[in-house]
Amino acid sequence: MSVGADVSVRGWGAYFCGANMLLMVRVTFFPSHAEVRWGFRVSFEDRILRAADKNGTRTILALDLEDANASRLLKRSREVLQSVQGLICGVKINRQLVMALGLRAVADSIVKLANDFSLPTIMDAKLNDVGHTNGFMARTYFDMGFDAVIASPIAGWENGLDTVFEAANSRKRSVILLTYMSNPGAETFYSLMAQQPDGHGKPVFEILTDLAVEWKAQGVIVGATQPRVISRVRQLAGPNLPIYSPGVGAQGGDPKAALEAGSTYLIVGRSIYNSSDPAKAAMEFRRPIAT
Repeated sequence: MSVGADVSVRGWGAYFCGANMLLMVRVTFFPSHAEVRWGFRVSFEDRILRAADKNGTRTILALDLEDANASRLLKRSREVLQSVQGLICGVKINRQLVMALGLRAVADSIVKLANDFSLPTIMDAKLNDVGHTNGFMARTYFDMGFDAVIASPIAGWENGLDTVFEAANSRKRSVILLTYMSNPGAETFYSLMAQQPDGHGKPVFEILTDLAVEWKAQGVIVGATQPRVISRVRQLAGPNLPIYSPGVGAQGGDPKAALEAGSTYLIVGRSIYNSSDPAKAAMEFRRPIAT
């Protein structure tokens, strides 16, 4: 069964109230435009789960290409996304594309294309400023069409990330908090022992994980290069908070080890877009997730 040109229906919950009855219909749809036409927005969490189920993968494409030639950069970025769209469940965009192409061009050409493929988009902004600046950036990214932003809890809550969560909640978007980066130097800070009010020491990444739970973030970032940390974050955060793990492939992260440690999604960039055959490369990262 289908509804309109861009909606397929099976297994998702919708509710309709009549004068004397309440009817529950189970449907699933994979739309982008339908949610705007019908006056509601599907949450980021639901969109990425549906894409993962539909495409049989939990790989997110990090579309972070670099090229001094803007037109060539845009063309290549779109080609990569088109070639792997059925092998990924989301797209993460860092500042390489935004700075080279401009936010409007990224929104009109990349975010829109991802939406056409029913793929949610994450802006890797790593927001970490005072509240009014964070709020402005979050609102801008969301209003340009991004489903989620990545922010750093180092800014704190009051007049820090409170405005980011306000912007997200009012627009039914999501905030993913940076808990442990994937680069080798991350250990210097994120594993640093910080003294707590009770006098006991605790690694910084554990404190950040606790904040993500307290603030009701929709996910945390933990590098795939750190399976031990992933396991500990999963223990602290519980079974339901998604863990997004970058650093797979080019940075040495093992996808199987990350998933076994507790990662929910893998973020893969250079190993896919630098390949002569991005679709084949994406398929390689799809295998350990689908089994």
